[in-house]
Amino acid sequence: MEIDIRIAGIAEKPKVREMLSDYLRELSQYGDVDNEYSFLDSYWVDQDRWPYIISVGKETAGIALINTWSPSGKGTDFAVAEFYVRPEFRGSGIGTRAFSTVLSNRPGAWELSVMSKNEAGKAFWEKALAKAAVSKIERIDLHGESAYRFSYKP
Repeated sequence: MEIDIRIAGIAEKPKVREMLSDYLRELSQYGDVDNEYSFLDSYWVDQDRWPYIISVGKETAGIALINTWSPSGKGTDFAVAEFYVRPEFRGSGIGTRAFSTVLSNRPGAWELSVMSKNEAGKAFWEKALAKAAVSKIERIDLHGESAYRFSYKP
């Protein structure tokens, strides 16, 4: 399966919003979620936010929202704010490949966080981090979330 990861254009914002809504609905089973996601529009305005679309052929398989906000508060170059692969594409390696591609475009210090009750999400990130060959992984327990700090150098 060939995948394409690219920055979403402004015309694709409705598609990103729809996928983000699906993702947030799914996340709500693990705890409180802000379904409004007031930061979405800023991904097409701010210089330190990048909205990615993950495609397989002509189908949109997922999204990744990358920014520079540090979930741990320790500071970072980049952070995975949101990462979603549609259920029908899960288990195929698309998510781990997409994550590796995003990393390869932005070497540096990274962070991401996962809701503590989201066992499937934690398992995915453990696998994705191992496959991406990141270094210096630090796991931090936050209130209701698990954060990962790591470095990526190609």
